[in-house]
Order: sequence, then structure tokens, then C-alpha cells
Amino acid sequence: MQTADICDFSPTRNLDWGAEAMGTGSAWAPLEAYWQAKALVRDRERLIPKIEQIYRDAHPNGRDPAASDVDSWRESVYELATALSDMNLGQVWMFVEYRVDPGMNPIDVVLAGSHPAGGLSFAAIELKQWSDLDRPNPSVPNGLCASCRSAGPGTLCKRCSIERVHVPSYQKNKKHPAVQVYDNLVALKKHHSMFDDRYVKLVGASYLHNLKDPQAQWVSMVAPRPGIPTFTARKPADLRRFLKENFDEKSGDEAAQALLERRRSNSLLTTEVGEILNGYTRFSLIENQQRAVTDIMNEVGNTSSNGAKKVFVVSGRAGSGKSLVALTLLGQALAGGYEACYVSGGVASRENFKRASAGRGAAFASLNNVANNRATDELDLILCDEAHRLTERPMTGSFAMRPGESSVSVIVTRAKVPVFFMDGDQRLFPEEVWSPEALVREIQCLGAEVVPIDLDRVLRAVGSATYDTWVKHLLAGKPMLWNVGDNTDPEPFKLYYTDSASKMESFLRCKEEAGATARMSAGMCWEWNDSTGTVPEVAPEPGWARPWNAGDAHDTPGVPKRRYWATEPGGFGQIGCVHTAQGLEYEWGGVILGPDLTWNNGSWAVHREHVRSKASRIRSDDDLGRAIRNAYGVLMTRSIRGTVLYSVDPATRKLFADLGVPKL
Repeated sequence: MQTADICDFSPTRNLDWGAEAMGTGSAWAPLEAYWQAKALVRDRERLIPKIEQIYRDAHPNGRDPAASDVDSWRESVYELATALSDMNLGQVWMFVEYRVDPGMNPIDVVLAGSHPAGGLSFAAIELKQWSDLDRPNPSVPNGLCASCRSAGPGTLCKRCSIERVHVPSYQKNKKHPAVQVYDNLVALKKHHSMFDDRYVKLVGASYLHNLKDPQAQWVSMVAPRPGIPTFTARKPADLRRFLKENFDEKSGDEAAQALLERRRSNSLLTTEVGEILNGYTRFSLIENQQRAVTDIMNEVGNTSSNGAKKVFVVSGRAGSGKSLVALTLLGQALAGGYEACYVSGGVASRENFKRASAGRGAAFASLNNVANNRATDELDLILCDEAHRLTERPMTGSFAMRPGESSVSVIVTRAKVPVFFMDGDQRLFPEEVWSPEALVREIQCLGAEVVPIDLDRVLRAVGSATYDTWVKHLLAGKPMLWNVGDNTDPEPFKLYYTDSASKMESFLRCKEEAGATARMSAGMCWEWNDSTGTVPEVAPEPGWARPWNAGDAHDTPGVPKRRYWATEPGGFGQIGCVHTAQGLEYEWGGVILGPDLTWNNGSWAVHREHVRSKASRIRSDDDLGRAIRNAYGVLMTRSIRGTVLYSVDPATRKLFADLGVPKL
């Protein structure tokens, strides 16, 4: 699914005149038509044409809205705006026909304001012009579920009996308005990071302002989604009470701005690096991510020298936003005129970010460069991403450790404010010596104070913490059932398993052809002798083999260099390894589990004879098992939309089936 651009909305943007939508294209652009309720009451005739034009600008083909839509904006929206204004809530912002993603159904109105108990308050309102309404009609199959339709006329299942209503003017059964409101609330939570915050209030309701018939009032007494009320023309006091309970007379400007700014991007981080560095990104920082940026930038701007040097250690699992925080800090520091640079324990991620940095490439440096060319405290800020991949000392060009100071010492001594980004579960090889504990000890031995910040929420997988929890338990040997959700609360991240690498490839190729990014990766259980990306060395099943990703020194047309395998077109044809995937992401991922890790009698078994990576040098079987599981954990957490798992081992595939993972 293609994600449309989001309009910039700065704190100084004029809120009185609403927003123009983005230009037309191949998919819906965000539809942003928003004014205060008092403006929609006062200037209805002037604003309706503006909403029509905004609709045309957002439509993929520039089409006019339907006459029924215009009537709704003229009448239904006006009715709601009047109700707000009558209660001195005219400063609440009304977002009309709200849509922020091409795959999102528009929401009739989203209200944004202040809550009586404090904080931001939002409401999704479904507006209906229906003047007559019947209970669901089992003799009209149109609009009923598949089982009711196949059962023939006169049959109505329990679900349809409460989730459907019959609208004579449409001659069909339609969703009960409360069901539509619930769907809209799910969409808002999916696309906006601020609703992860339990202090932000979000409610929903429907309003049938033309429904006066006493015989139709039953619709408000049915609750297919508990907690979502339905108001009619005969219940104006109930509607006003609902609005008064959720909004107060204070300004709604902050809530409106948050709705425009704090959108959860489905973009890949590497496509947004330039925007992040220049302050125009669609990514939103939440909770501890924002705290990390604020605290670190406050220290960068602190001119006093009281106490020990502060060294920030930002910890978080894969997908928790460590690189996003690092890039945001780099952009803010450079914009503030500070001397700052980004280093990383991972070459591939650093080089991809550097290439996408939109003129800021000089701020991305190797650790050797910093060690050789920077004096003590010369830099205001050093951001060391993927610190768990650092070797004991900086590496020379021949991949030998240079003599002298440690990698940690280089970063701590060269910057006034050093920052490390760490995930102890991503340490894979013997030379990656900086565990979280070892890192803290080294910083303290250098006479500095450690300031820990924990990014405790995983956001990479379309806002799904479920998948991260599942992977964590799986690789810890305590697997849990996969929670696929249901129709009322679907799990946004898609997980599958397959009994064939060929099926995996076909499925992911379809995703690639549909415009998404997809990659296949594997455990390092096959020899890597070819550096051209053309020799099929990865052979997990008879009749199917593919090449490893190419090296960095090759000239094979159409095959990306190793460090760009995860991000350049052409990477789908090769199998990536943990070296090329770590620190990067794509939309869909396939992971091939080789014979090095199999499920055996209720626990993971590691088979040293199949390990073809540097991990084979690890002497302890326990440490080797940890490294192999960590490697697969890295591969399983690269994708933001969905993952397909394939194991060469039948018992491991059976485990996935027993855990309820859907099979391709």
C-alpha cells in the first residue's frame, strides 16, 4: 500500500483557514478540511465550496464529490457544529471527511479539543441523514454476511441481528452506525501515535440528526460496540451531554495541531532520512523517544561544567526507534549550529543513512575517522548507533583492531555529549564485546556519569507490540500462541509460515510487484564463496536455491552492493544475511531458518556443525545458542508490515502451526 505525503503543519500555521490537501496522484492524498465549529456555523456557505475543492484535490482522479456528500457537509456537519457552538464549544476543531492514508475510509468528522479533566480530547463522529430506519431485514440479502446470504431469505445470524440496520432509502441492510464508528476509532489508532498515550482521550459516537420517527429510536438502544452511543433527533440533550463530557471551552488548537503532526508513518526510515535531518519528517516521536531527544538536546545546550560528563545510553529492542531518535538528534543539533556527527557499529545502516542524508553526508563518520581527526571534546555531540556491534577497539581497513584506546573511549572523550544506542539482544559475534553491562562499566571507568533512557515500546511493526512479544518469547524457548485478532480488533502485523521456500518467494514477489519492498534473508548455514550475487549457494530445499547478497566490490549489473542490499531495487533476487539486514528495514520479510537452529522436544537445539558464520568461533555452547537466536531475532524484526517464516526442519514448521501461525 502506497503512503501519501503528509502536509507540513508548524506551530505558527494559520488555523483559521483550514488546510489544502495534497495534489492528485495515483492514490488518495490526505484529505484535510478543518475549521473551528464556530467558523462552520458562521461561514457555512463560504466553506462548503472549499471542502468540495479539497475533496477534488485529494481524489486520485480529481473527481467531484457526490451530491449526497455535499448535502451531508451542508446539513449534518452544520447540525453538529451548531450543537457545539450552542454549548460554548465553538473553539473545538472539526476535521471533515478526514482521511490520512489511501487505504483508510474517510471519517465524517473528527473533533479535536481539550478535555474537561485536562489533556487532549478527540471524538470520531459518524453522521447520518437517514430519516427512516428499520431493524435488519432477513429477506433482503444485500448487506448481510456471507452465511446469511447463503442460507437464503429469512435467515439472520446473531451478529447481523445487532450489527446491521435496514435503510429503506438504500433498499439494503447497512452497518449499524456504531460499527462504523468503531472501525473509525481503529483507523485513528493505527495511523496516529498519540493515541498510544493513555492520557489522550479518544471516544466515538454517531448522530442521526434527521431520525425523528418514534418507532426508529430502537437504534440507540442496540449497542453492537459497547461504549459507542448512537444519538438521534429525538435525543438532542443526550448528544449535548456527550459533547460536554468530552470537551471544554478551552482552546482546541493544540489538539488540532497534534492530529496533523503526530501521524504514525508507514514509511521506511531510509526513505525519510533527509526529511528527518531537515525537520520535515512524517515520523512522530512518542513518549520516551521524545524524552530522549529533549533531555539530550538540553544537555547539548548546557554551558555549565558542574559534575562529571554525562553519557547517555539509550536502550531498546529492534523497532523501538533508536535510529529515528539518533537521526532526529543529529538534525536538531546541526540546525542549532552545533558540531555533531553520527557513527555506528553497523556499516550498512550508516552508509544507507549517509547516502539518503540530503546534503548532510559530512556528519556521518567512521569511528576511525573520529579517533584520528577529532580532539578531546571537539564535538558537541556524537551519536553512536548500534553500539552493541562495536568491537573492543576501532577496526582498521584490514579488519584488524588498531592498538590504543577502546571504541567507547573514542566516543566518550571526543564529544561533550556522547550518546550510545544499544540493544543487548542484537550482539552476535565474539568480537562484539560491549554488552550493556560492559558498556556501563567502561563509561564509568572513564570518569563519566551514565544517563540511561529506555525506549520501551516497539513501533516498527505498524504499531504492533504483539509481534515483538511473540518473537521474544519464541526465541527464548517459551513460545506463545500467535494472536491474529478478530474482526473487531484485528492484529495489524501479518505473520505467516510456509513449508516451501518457493512459496515464500512467490508470495513476497507479489508484494514487490504491487509496489512494496520485500526481502528474503537466511541464517548463515550455507557457504558464501561468491561475491557477485549470482551463484545460487543458499539451497534450503531440493530444486530451489538462490545467491547470497553480493559483496561491496563487484560489477554485476542490477545487483546492489552488499551494504545497499536492503534498500536498493534488485535486492529481492538475493538472500540477505544478518550483516546486510541489521539496522535496516523493509515492508515485507521472509526468513529462512536453516539447520543450525531447530525445535526439538520442547526447546531450541543449536547444531554447531551447520554454523558458517563468525559465531562458530564462540566456544561456549550456551553463548553460541544465544548468538544464533539473536541473529534470527534480528532477521525476524526487519519488516514493518509482515513476515513469512520457513524452516528446513519439519518439527520447527509444526511448532509454527501449533502456535496458530497461518500457513501460506
